[in-house]
Amino acid sequence: MLLHGLKEDPDFRHVESRLLVSCPAGGTDEGGLFYLDFDKNELKKLYAGTCSGMAWAGERLIVATDDNHILALDRRFRLVSKTKYGKLDFHGVSGWSDSHVLIVETATNTVGCYEVETFRRTGEIRFHASDKDVHHLNDVWLEGHTLYVSMFSPYDRWYLDPTGKHGAIVAVDLTEFRPDGSLVVEPAEHIVTGGLYMPHTVTVRNGRLAYCDSMTFRAVVEGDGENETAIQLPGFTRGLAFAERTIFIGQSRMRHVLRIPHEFSNCSLDGGIYVYHPEYRISRFVPLPAQQVYQILVVDAEPSPGG
Repeated sequence: MLLHGLKEDPDFRHVESRLLVSCPAGGTDEGGLFYLDFDKNELKKLYAGTCSGMAWAGERLIVATDDNHILALDRRFRLVSKTKYGKLDFHGVSGWSDSHVLIVETATNTVGCYEVETFRRTGEIRFHASDKDVHHLNDVWLEGHTLYVSMFSPYDRWYLDPTGKHGAIVAVDLTEFRPDGSLVVEPAEHIVTGGLYMPHTVTVRNGRLAYCDSMTFRAVVEGDGENETAIQLPGFTRGLAFAERTIFIGQSRMRHVLRIPHEFSNCSLDGGIYVYHPEYRISRFVPLPAQQVYQILVVDAEPSPGG
């Protein structure tokens, strides 16, 4: 599968990144894990199945699925192990150490801590006493001892007003947290960015918080005044990654078209990735054989998939 030959485009021939893209299932689309090599103009499907968050932990790539599986792949992206849990509705993943990962359990308002080798659940960070999804936690990013978490609402029962702009990024200090510990957090007391509309992917780039404000069709890199970057796109944004001169932003087909904001006269329903040139403020769209995009990771080394 080809990536629209960006090497032939004078404005994008510098793009040589290799990406991993996780895709949830959608409609008749089974989802999967895709490997994109812009230098070789190649796209490969590494895993067939509904994939959500992923992160490296030591020599393992840990991938969560929204049908309650945890996968471990090696550096050549071969499946090493696979474990199924109950109905936790796994979303984002962040590496905690070489031996542990943090995985968002959206159904129960928690972030669980799991051993990489055994997938044994050892501890948790709980954002609500209820085991019903009231905050809709999405993604996590660990920066030093600070855990950033995106959610549809830090105030309980997001589903009572799904079109309200109540979303937030919260920051939790994990300095004293241990993998076998338990921590209770009141998210409304830890908001660092509020007023968002169904936010997803959260990360930190050069000390600046970055995230997808999904239902406003934007990717945002926070800053002061002119230093803030807000990239407007034509569809639901989810998945965000950075290379030296390029920003990669995922776009997914809207699952609930009646929630499309009225201020937009059009919403793209294509699934794929925008390759954005921040200096020139231009982009190219690379469609994927999937309706949904969840996360994008830049692969630094050049492992050949399989083999």
